[in-house]
Amino acid sequence: MTKSRTFLAALCGIFLAGPALANACLRPEERSALDIRALRTYLMVTALNCQKGESYNQFIRRFTGELGAAERAAVAHFTRSFGGRGRTQLDGYNTEMANEHSEDAIRSGTFFCRDADPLFRQALATPGADLAKFAAERNIPQTYTAAECTAAAAAPARRTARR
Repeated sequence: MTKSRTFLAALCGIFLAGPALANACLRPEERSALDIRALRTYLMVTALNCQKGESYNQFIRRFTGELGAAERAAVAHFTRSFGGRGRTQLDGYNTEMANEHSEDAIRSGTFFCRDADPLFRQALATPGADLAKFAAERNIPQTYTAAECTAAAAAPARRTARR
């Protein structure tokens, strides 16, 4: 009897968690948003560690629209994936990513700041429409991983968007 209850409890858990797990994939626009957020966080840590505050402020002013869109897409992903815990999960992701970049700066020593100027120059020379591509090409480490959505997983979003 205990085994059957355990099995039923596990089965119910799978059925209840199924929709949440199905939504945990990353849509292309969400992947781009997280790449942009990783770049922004990396530049923020760079600015704090390497006295590049003005360069960081230029980056923020130059890409205000793109950064805002990335924020909205990230919030949408974490809300879709974690429901009411979405904002808390996103805040945790941001904190963890900033800590990882800070640790990278410590491990890299003087090389970290040496690479700051070229990165800021390249970022500021990037057209706004290409910021996501630039961020993806930098391949900045991220602490959050999720599978890419398949066409079937992205389909409900398209149907909802048409309404």
